[in-house]
Amino acid sequence: VNGFAPVIGAGPLAIRGGRHPLLVGGPTAVVPFDLTLAPDEFTLLISGPNTGGKTVLIKAVGLICLLAQSGVIPPLGPDSALPVFHQVFADIGDRQSIAESLSTFSAHVAALRDLLARAGPGTLVLLDEIGSGTDPAEGAALAAAALRTLTRRRVVTLATTHLGALKRLAAETVGIVNAS
Repeated sequence: VNGFAPVIGAGPLAIRGGRHPLLVGGPTAVVPFDLTLAPDEFTLLISGPNTGGKTVLIKAVGLICLLAQSGVIPPLGPDSALPVFHQVFADIGDRQSIAESLSTFSAHVAALRDLLARAGPGTLVLLDEIGSGTDPAEGAALAAAALRTLTRRRVVTLATTHLGALKRLAAETVGIVNAS
């Protein structure tokens, strides 16, 4: 995969030339990404158009971190550094269930409730389309409260969104930054 061993430790997340492991070696050339969080940045809020790669990015970050912690050289470039994560939570995709009477939104709320009960320092959280599946104002309010809580706890969080109110959150909250 033309990967390099990252520095693993307590420092902030710094991925240089990262690529999604399942896309490497495929028929399409993979565009590498760089993602660096400063020591006081914990939440990365990612926005952009549909099919723009937001979900692929957060999945790639999760897989790269888990591969490295498993002793496998991940597809990333030199000068990358990864913190050690003791827990990883992901709410990606649609978990609605007719059998359990869970709508798309209620399934997301259940996953959010679970990770908020358990996440702390040393945790990586990946949230795809946080706050979606309900009224945009209500979804944004719930998502903002969850993201502020995770940020206060110093949880490394990558969240994708289309909600305008969340995009403004970074200007109001220390530790949250925007990306697109």
